[in-house]
Amino acid sequence: MLRSTANRLIRQSFQIYQGARFSSTDQPRVFSTGEASLVEVLKQKFPKAKYIEVQDISGGCGAMYEIYVETPDFKGLNTIKQHRLVTEALKQQIKDMHGVRIHTKLPRDDE
Repeated sequence: MLRSTANRLIRQSFQIYQGARFSSTDQPRVFSTGEASLVEVLKQKFPKAKYIEVQDISGGCGAMYEIYVETPDFKGLNTIKQHRLVTEALKQQIKDMHGVRIHTKLPRDDE
């Protein structure tokens, strides 16, 4: 019961943010060039992803991003290894950033 409640809360928190995102059910929205660029790189790296979201949290200058990735590619990997996959995918882009926050998640089995 506690685990399902925690998973539901994590899923809801993934959906709160309004950055650039990719999901088969999302409606397109206007987002910055930097956000769009990062989403495209992540979509190429994680083609099975259920959810990808990038939000510029630097006030629009592109110095810091918050990134959410939900993909079955993370199965069997601990959080550190999941984050390494994301940082490796964005290696070139991260060089120009002040910082990045990464959140990763496995899709639920019933989806």
